[in-house]
Amino acid sequence: MKPERRLWVVSELYYPEQTSTGYFLTRIAEGLASSMPVEVVCGQPTYSEHGVRAPAREDREGVRIHRVPATHFGKDRLLLRAINILTLTLSVAWFALFNFGRGDRLLIVTNPPTLPPLVGLIARWKRMEAHLLVHDVYPEVLAATGFMRRESLPYRLLERLFSATFALYGSIVVLGRDMDDLVRAKLRGADRQITIIPNWGDVDEIAPLARDANPFFALNQIDAPYVIQFSGNIGRTHDVETIIAAAHQLKARSDILFVFAGYGGKTDLISHAVASGELPNVRLLPRQPRELLGPMLASATATIISFVDEMKGLSVPSRMYNVLAAGTPIIAIADAKSELALTIAEERSGWVLAPGDTDALVALVERLATPAGAEEALQRGDNGRAAVTRSYTLESVLERFRETLR
Repeated sequence: MKPERRLWVVSELYYPEQTSTGYFLTRIAEGLASSMPVEVVCGQPTYSEHGVRAPAREDREGVRIHRVPATHFGKDRLLLRAINILTLTLSVAWFALFNFGRGDRLLIVTNPPTLPPLVGLIARWKRMEAHLLVHDVYPEVLAATGFMRRESLPYRLLERLFSATFALYGSIVVLGRDMDDLVRAKLRGADRQITIIPNWGDVDEIAPLARDANPFFALNQIDAPYVIQFSGNIGRTHDVETIIAAAHQLKARSDILFVFAGYGGKTDLISHAVASGELPNVRLLPRQPRELLGPMLASATATIISFVDEMKGLSVPSRMYNVLAAGTPIIAIADAKSELALTIAEERSGWVLAPGDTDALVALVERLATPAGAEEALQRGDNGRAAVTRSYTLESVLERFRETLR
C-alpha cells in the first residue's frame, strides 16, 4: 500500500514561539495533522521565546517537528539578523534536500524571504505539490519601510527574483483581497491558483470583559475612563507617529490614556516621549503574556491598528481578528482599499482614517470620550465580535486549508 504523502510545513518560527507567525503556523499544522501526516521544519525560538532551547526533534499534537541549527544573534542589529536568516535558510535547504520525498506536499511561509526561493527550487526538483503562504510581500515591504528605494538596482533585481519565486509555486495562499491583487500582478500573467485564507480570532480564549471583572486595569494601575490602545509589534510598517502626534494634542485630557503594549523597531519613539515626561497620557507596557492577551484587548475603548503609507497589499494584520473577538472596535489608520479597512467598513466594527491624518484621529478620540461616543464604540465592538464568530474562526480557516491541500 502506497504511503500517504506527507505535508512539510516550513517556517522560521514555530512552537514554542508565540509571535504571530509562530503561533498561526503552529495551530494550522496541528489542525491539519488530524487529516494528513504533517512534519514541520523550523528554527529554534528567536523572538518571544528567545533563549529557550527546544528539542531538535519533537512530536507534539500529532506533528513531528524538526528544528534545524542556525545562528541566534540578537535580531535588533540588521547585520546580525541577516546572518541568522542566511544560516537558517542554508540549514533548512540542506534538510530539505535529504528528507523531502518525491510527491510530498509543501506549505512554506514567506518569512524570512530567503526561504521560498531556495526551498521552492528543491520542491520543484522533487516534484512536490508546493503551496506558498504569503504573510508579507517582498521586496515591496522593504520600500514601504524605507529600507530600499524602488528606483534602485538592488530593488529591481529583487523584484525579478521574487516574481520568479512566486511562479515556482503551483498554489499561493494570501491573507486578503488587496494582497490577492498585488500577487496577481507579480505573477505577470503566470497561471497559478490563488486562494484567500485569512487568519482568525481565538473566540474561545478571547471575549468581551466588563471593566470591573478585568484584571488588566488593576495590574497596570489604569484608572482613565477612556483607553486608546496599540498592541503587538511596534514595527517600521506601523504609523506610530500619527498616534504620538495625537497624544501630544490631547495631553491635557486626563480622562484619555494611550496605552502601547509590545515591542519593535519604533518602540524608542514612544519610550523617549514617555521618559521625557512630555506625554503623561501615554503608557508603554512590555509584550503581555498569553494569559493576559484577552483582558488587555478587552480593556480598550478602541484599539488602533496603523500602517505607514504604501502598505496596501503588503501585509494583513493578524491582530485584527483577536481585537474584534474581544469586542473592541478598531481605528484603522490605513489605505481605504486595504483588507484591514475593507473588513472594518463592511462589518461596521470601527473607523477608517488615512495614514498621517492626526486631526481626524484627535477628533475621533475626543468623540469616543463622550457618553454617545462610548456607546457607539460598544456597538461597533459588538459588531466585530459577531463577525469573528461568524466568519473568522480557526475551524473555518482549517477547512479552507484542507480544501486547498487536497
